[in-house]
Amino acid sequence: MNWKEKLLDFYKSRKEYIKSHLNEKIDFTDVYDPYIAEKKDNPIMVIGEAPGANEVKLKQPFVGKAGENLAYLIKQSGLNRESDFLITNAFPFRTYENNKNRTPKASELKIGAKLLEKEIEIVKPKLILLLGNSAIKAFSYIPWAKEVKNLSKCGVYDINGYKIGVCFHPSPLAFNRRDIRKSLEMFFKNLKTLI
Repeated sequence: MNWKEKLLDFYKSRKEYIKSHLNEKIDFTDVYDPYIAEKKDNPIMVIGEAPGANEVKLKQPFVGKAGENLAYLIKQSGLNRESDFLITNAFPFRTYENNKNRTPKASELKIGAKLLEKEIEIVKPKLILLLGNSAIKAFSYIPWAKEVKNLSKCGVYDINGYKIGVCFHPSPLAFNRRDIRKSLEMFFKNLKTLI
């Protein structure tokens, strides 16, 4: 079984694993990168926060406004969205309150971290990009990655044999701030030199 088949199998198992720990205000619709078949080996793994209502509707990560911003940033990198990047989330399912998206709780991110660790083992990414505070927080719950929460944003670091990039989430709220947008643009423009 190659890594892509293993990854799809793993994605199918996440729901039961989470349901054995949590089951409250979570939409268990599967959301994952639709281009797995096209991926090169060891793609860049982009980790966002969690799927939102748009992502659940289309069953793909990053398809709302933040997704448009991420698509723009990927274009800046000169790399290919379908083959060079695997897009995933700190928590794999939509979390909501009163039918509105909500930020995953620490308890959810801790479970998400266990799943991320397994996902990383399968994918063996050449670079892991943590976009935003939820991704950074979830990642810090992985035993070998605790220090990630103390790192400066929009830098790349070596942690436990992995290259880890830490930057802002491309949500409209953040992306509309000129300083954050500039940092994200510079970060993605330099991606090729980091891998």
